[in-house]
Amino acid sequence: MNWRSVRFRVTAWYGGMFALALALFGVRAFAGFEQYLDRILRNTLRYDARAIGETILEAPRDREDSFVASEVEKRSFNSRFIRISRADGSLVYLSKPPEDLSFDPRKIGSRFGAGEFSRDELHAGARAIMVYSYPHVSSNGARYIVETGNTYTRTRQTLHELAWVFGGVGLFATVLAVFGGWFAIGLAMQPVRAITREAERISWQERHERLPVPSTGDELEQLSRTLNSMLDRLEDAFQRINRFSADVSHELRTPLTIIRGELESIVRQAPCSPQVLDGVGSSLEEVDRLARIVDHLLVLCRLDIGEDSPAKELIDLGALASGTADQMRLLFVDKDLTLTLRLSPNVKVLGAQVRLRQVIVNLLDNAIKYSHRGGSIELTVANTENRAYLEVADKGIGISPESLPHLFERFYRTDKARSRGSGGVGLGLSIVRAIAASHGGEVWLESVEGSGTRARFEIPLSSDTGNVEPPAAPPAL
Repeated sequence: MNWRSVRFRVTAWYGGMFALALALFGVRAFAGFEQYLDRILRNTLRYDARAIGETILEAPRDREDSFVASEVEKRSFNSRFIRISRADGSLVYLSKPPEDLSFDPRKIGSRFGAGEFSRDELHAGARAIMVYSYPHVSSNGARYIVETGNTYTRTRQTLHELAWVFGGVGLFATVLAVFGGWFAIGLAMQPVRAITREAERISWQERHERLPVPSTGDELEQLSRTLNSMLDRLEDAFQRINRFSADVSHELRTPLTIIRGELESIVRQAPCSPQVLDGVGSSLEEVDRLARIVDHLLVLCRLDIGEDSPAKELIDLGALASGTADQMRLLFVDKDLTLTLRLSPNVKVLGAQVRLRQVIVNLLDNAIKYSHRGGSIELTVANTENRAYLEVADKGIGISPESLPHLFERFYRTDKARSRGSGGVGLGLSIVRAIAASHGGEVWLESVEGSGTRARFEIPLSSDTGNVEPPAAPPAL
């Protein structure tokens, strides 16, 4: 789970706000219900106190206190504590301790006032007791104080049960809201994920592709349209740059050809000193190098803008690799290198033969340049499922780790692997990558400095390819 994702943060915020709102509602409802229960208890005590005063204490004067006690005990009152006192403080009746001994009636102090009031007694038992005082004046003028009381036991028990209900329901509702929010946000983010996947897939090779536009009428649709408009502008700029580079490269070929002809004409028409011949020879080498750079740039530009599209045909990649390597035999002999071919038969691909041959030449040429004299190079052609690959491995000087990611950049050079004196122009691997992209494939390098390099070119296998047989015994050159 990505803790920084929009989905997680929105869900966490939504769940947190929902839980907070539910908690505030629960606290407020709990407090309100507690006040409601206290009010019910107070009203019950008031009712009992008034009932005692208006019925029992309305008896004639000649009645004894025992009559009042018996009348109180005969009737069913909700109050667990009842005390009746005269105005002078003499006691008429005091209820017995409750069966659970939760409080002692004798420890409940007497408080007299001008009117009715309720209070909490905290020291008569383990829990607080609500006591209601009711002053009563009977019809014969006798003044009494009727006190009724009860513990908060039932109230607190009800609140305790309510707290468990609120907690359980709140937790369930919060979990349900979080999972519901997670699911809902996931559905809402699906167009974003689709846009992200398409955006990651689009590269300079697939620059014609565009992002999906969801028909939602919201900000996502507007974002997709805006990004597609930006991609259109970038593609147009890319096309303009490549067309400009291709035009420049094409225009440079004629002046370079003329310069080369003029230099050769100077050497043929007039006797020259050794110094002049060296200068002309050096100039011709530079002209040849510039011509190669121009040709490579022209090929790259045409591949980039899709104008270089030779006819594709069904090609046996192994046979093409073998024939190309045989044509380069003299380069291997000149450096005393051993080439080992590992060619699986019937590895057929659909491609442009001239471009695939250029890939093989570039990869083998790099391996030859940067291999030690007397070393060995291995050329492999095989397939894995629906992909064909060509691999060139050498045991040469290798490439440093910091340079490896930049080797496909145009004109990139390293101190060891790409020196100016080796004759390279820094465009060979860029051309290989462009050809791979035009064939729906890819190319990558693996190298250990001082131990050699392995280059792998991979493109889709043709559907006409038959069953792959075991590799033939590798011939050696």
